[in-house]
This record gives sequence, C-alpha cells and structure tokens, in this order.
Amino acid sequence: TVFDAPRGDDPVVLNLGSMGKGEAWINGQSIGRYWVSFHNPAGTPTQTWYNIPRSFLKPTGNLLVLLDEENGNPLGISIDTVSITKVCGHVSDGHPPPVISYKGHFHLSKKYSHHHGRRPKVQLHCPQKRKISRITFASFGTPSGDCGGYAIGSCHSSNSKAVVEKACLGKRKCSIPQSYQVFGGDPCPGIPKALLVDARCE
Repeated sequence: TVFDAPRGDDPVVLNLGSMGKGEAWINGQSIGRYWVSFHNPAGTPTQTWYNIPRSFLKPTGNLLVLLDEENGNPLGISIDTVSITKVCGHVSDGHPPPVISYKGHFHLSKKYSHHHGRRPKVQLHCPQKRKISRITFASFGTPSGDCGGYAIGSCHSSNSKAVVEKACLGKRKCSIPQSYQVFGGDPCPGIPKALLVDARCE
C-alpha cells in the first residue's frame, strides 16, 4: 500500500496489531521482523508498534510492503505518531557503574588503585522542542514499584523532589546520580537504595 508521511516531527510507528509474523519494508528499507502472534504470559502481544525512521519517508507516496507468514489482516494496519509527554528513570545499587569507571591507575607509590567515580544515574531525555516541565515523583531511598506505578518506601530522602527539580526543570535532558552525597546525606545507612524519578515533558 501507499501512504503519505504524517505531519510534524513526532516519531512515526507502524501499528501491526492485526498481523501475525513476518517482515515489513518502507520504500525498500526493512524496518525489521515482527511477531505479533507471540504473546506474553498475560496473553497479549509483546509488541505491536514498530518504529519507522522519518529518514525513510518521503512527504507523499511512501510504499509499504509486508510479507506475513501467518494469517494476518492487513486491513487493520495503521500509520500512527507517538507523542512522548512522560519520561521516567529507575536505578539502584544493583546497577553497577560502567566498566570504564573501574579503570586502574598506577601512582608514584606503585600501589594499584581503582577509581569508582561513576555511580548509576537516572537520565531523563525529552523529545525535540520539549522540556521537562514538572517532576511528578522523585524518591531516593527504597521506593516501591517501577515507572508503571510507584510509591514512597520506608526509606526516603525528604529533599528528593527538590534536588531533582533543581537539576532538571526547564531542561530537555538531565542526569541525576544515585548517590547520597547528591541528596545531602544517607537517609538509611546500611540499606541498599534506589532512585526513581517520573517527569513530564511539554
């Protein structure tokens, strides 16, 4: 089938929720294989949206070709755009620093030491032309849940939100280390901690 590119700069996706298993091409460029008929334990497809890079698209007359190996229904396919208004990050002591931060250095004393300068970080990144406008949730301590649903745990730094707001509000992207020094002290010594942040982009 032939279609026109959606207006604007938002990401473009191919909704293949009605298909089975196969591969898709846009203007001769493969956007990958799909397997919508493969379901997770909850009985729903593991993925239905497939990204179409805007660099693959022309303003009009884009050719979509599908090879479906099962009994998919191509009449249910749609070309959609995705508007990202929420960004979220969750890191914990269980996320080790990158290997590069363990790089050793020889000193004059001939002692070999390790520098663990990098800590896990929550990194938030809004789409182009949008900035972080509000911090919906922030907790350094033992927050429960994840980006789909969360709550403050038994250990919580009371200035979590203020620290994140100072680092992120009004910016397109920001990075907050999961470190008690950043949050003005350790709210619960001896307990593994995490940092969970949920924000809005406008």
